[in-house]
Amino acid sequence: MNHTISGIHPRVAKLRTMASFLMVLLSCALLQGGEPDQLLPIDSIYLSSIDDFYENAAMVKDEIWEGMQLAPACLYRVNGPALLYDHPSPPESFIKVSDRLYHGVQKELQLFGATQMEINGVITAIVDYGNDFFSNKEEVLAILFHELHHVYQRRGMKQIKPDDPAVLMVYPENVKNDALKLYEQETLYQLCFENDEKQFQKLLNQFYSCRLEREQIIGDFLEYEKRVENIEGPAFYCEYRYYNQSPSISEALKSNYNEKYFFAPLTTPYYGRNNLRGRHLASGMAMCFILDSYYLHWQKEYYAQDLPLYDFFISRFTPQKEEIEIDPNYYRISEFHTNRAISAHRNSFQNFINQPGVKITLRFKQTPQFRGFDPMHAESINDSTVLHKTFLRLAGRKKDEIFISDNNTATIIDKKIWFVKEVILFAPGDRISTADDRIEIDQEGKKVSWLGTLAVRNEEEMLFLCD
Repeated sequence: MNHTISGIHPRVAKLRTMASFLMVLLSCALLQGGEPDQLLPIDSIYLSSIDDFYENAAMVKDEIWEGMQLAPACLYRVNGPALLYDHPSPPESFIKVSDRLYHGVQKELQLFGATQMEINGVITAIVDYGNDFFSNKEEVLAILFHELHHVYQRRGMKQIKPDDPAVLMVYPENVKNDALKLYEQETLYQLCFENDEKQFQKLLNQFYSCRLEREQIIGDFLEYEKRVENIEGPAFYCEYRYYNQSPSISEALKSNYNEKYFFAPLTTPYYGRNNLRGRHLASGMAMCFILDSYYLHWQKEYYAQDLPLYDFFISRFTPQKEEIEIDPNYYRISEFHTNRAISAHRNSFQNFINQPGVKITLRFKQTPQFRGFDPMHAESINDSTVLHKTFLRLAGRKKDEIFISDNNTATIIDKKIWFVKEVILFAPGDRISTADDRIEIDQEGKKVSWLGTLAVRNEEEMLFLCD
């Protein structure tokens, strides 16, 4: 064992330095009432555990996914800190906490969601630990491992291409497809836990036959499903494996979380476009789960080939096409719920339009730059209208920008989601300024600044023509 001259082990010294840093920052936060960008007690959980996370991730990554490499990461809280780890070029404003950890603020980097983004030119995994969905840090750190796998994909797996969210917006809402899709997913769920060889083959044939039947109904949209499974399935599987290797969670709690979070999208009845991407995230994970039960080193072989995950899965198990043994009630139930899902889109938009505040329509003379949105929480109302429920970011010339988070915003599009003709949002009248030929909206979760001309303004609505 190595010791410093003072007799203190280096790891103990590091922990003491970290503790001192936390004490100072937390004291400041508590004295100031926990104002935005100040550290709160929840932040200390991740400041003090990220070193251990990386040490553990380095030990288990090859067992979970052979060949996986780790990358820089940033854990953050909205209106709070950003904890940047193992980054070769942190922003100048970030404070060095330890050899690999830097502390800054979330707003500076405009971080949102769980994803990957470039920070100073380096692709970095990011996760918001302040979401009230999480009940413990192990769930957060498992998602961080998920996002680190995506960075690994982006760095070295050129054949793993992201799905096109524009396709998600126009995916057909079809009664027969929805019925078969639910039956297919339930069959895949059963495959995950079937040990009898004969029954496994029967279920496999049914799963395969459903895919072939649905391809006749939705055609090329099946390629969208494959793309989601291809990129998200392995990452979600890595999240599942990382979460379940944690010794601090009881087996009972693991079992409960596995069912309600990892596997539930396969057995929960969804219709239309509802949670469409989430369903294929789970189906991709399930295929990885099954492959891992039967084959060694399959991960490396899969990434070495230019095959979608589904095609790779089928090539390893050789199913046979047969008549689908589906209960007719699947179709009857689907007819009711799919049609109701279509109606719900109209109701959702009507509720959006009926909200309080001034209705603001921003009409663009030139198509703005599309900088980001949350495809998991964007609802296609019709072929030309999309309701963004969590995140939207657009940019233009002369520092023009729209940045919406945790608020509903609608876009009127020209055929594809990227080509925005109008943005509709609501804000209190006293938070809107149109001085000097520029509209400015400054409200929590809504930041708008765009050069243009005011065309209409009254107590209820406003039309602004954006240059």
